[in-house]
Amino acid sequence: MLRMLRDRVARSPALGWCSVAIGCWIVVGVSVAFLPLKPSTGLFTRELAAWPFLDGWVRWDARWYGLIAREGYSFVPGQQCSVAFFPLYPLLMRAMSALGLSTFIAGILLTCCCGLGGVIAFSRWARERERSNGFDTGTAQLATWLLLLWPYAFFIYGAVYSDALFFVLVVGAFLALEHDQVLGATVLGAIATACRPIAPAVVVGLLVRQCERRLRKGEQLRAIDLLPALSALGLLAWMAYQYHAFDTPFAFVEAQKGWHQAPGVRTWLKLDFFTGALQPHIYGFALPHALLALLFTALAVPTARRLGWGYGAYSLLAMGMPLASSYQFIGLGRYALAAFPCFLVLADLLRARPRRVTAWLWASTALMIFMTMKFALARYVS
Repeated sequence: MLRMLRDRVARSPALGWCSVAIGCWIVVGVSVAFLPLKPSTGLFTRELAAWPFLDGWVRWDARWYGLIAREGYSFVPGQQCSVAFFPLYPLLMRAMSALGLSTFIAGILLTCCCGLGGVIAFSRWARERERSNGFDTGTAQLATWLLLLWPYAFFIYGAVYSDALFFVLVVGAFLALEHDQVLGATVLGAIATACRPIAPAVVVGLLVRQCERRLRKGEQLRAIDLLPALSALGLLAWMAYQYHAFDTPFAFVEAQKGWHQAPGVRTWLKLDFFTGALQPHIYGFALPHALLALLFTALAVPTARRLGWGYGAYSLLAMGMPLASSYQFIGLGRYALAAFPCFLVLADLLRARPRRVTAWLWASTALMIFMTMKFALARYVS
């Protein structure tokens, strides 16, 4: 009976997500209830103080999303301000709050729903690519578990961050494109570009993939093949709002100065990191992010070879843009979730060596438990 249940969970992306999510929620609840929180942070929300398994998901950037959902945007040049965060996620939090939910409960539910939907969509996309691109049977299932047990996958299990929302939208966009639903893919892509700052990756990825699909059929490009370029409308609408409200369409870029991540050579070359200008404890936090980000950036090449130039270009930009713009590598581990095609290619590379698969999954699971615990305790992990 236990073996049958285990096999069923392994085959079902929904059951897999639920099983890992339950584990993460237990880790969060136990951590907040019995371990010391970071003194300078404490509980962010008085309303959730009696519910540690909920409060532990409301950390760091969650307070910005909550502020935006309740009060809207603000911008002060050179300072940390809410305009640095794209609007779709907090707008949906506000909409759900209008139904009577508290702001952060709405965020937790939104993340869980999007995380579950994203994993189901990814599993379907991976199975279809497994058949059409000649991957060995079982590669898609392994890719799904590599995703579910990714060290920073707790961001799709409840954390009040926009990663799960972007994930379900971008996977859905590429899935629609593969089913010849170009308009649907463009709409989902446009919504996604209003969610995260790696919007150019979505636009380029969808556009190149659609043109690639047309040319591989031996047909000439048509006007409809350029339609995915309109997925930039989400980003353009966000920039138009900033111009109207703050007299600059790039307020979200300028706001990065408040986090010491202004665009420029110093940030792009990580000079503060490599010259030892950062606080010593940052290096221990940054190392796993840097290694995973470099791995996924390198995987863009085999991704292009196995899945096509569209997926390769998307993966390179989805991982390369935050890699370039982060001055200390922090956060890149969760940004790798957006580079979803790399999980299928990584599964293909690992599958031929069962011992490496086992070692990877155990190490990834252990690291995810550790990172989930640190996040719940308000330690700086991403």
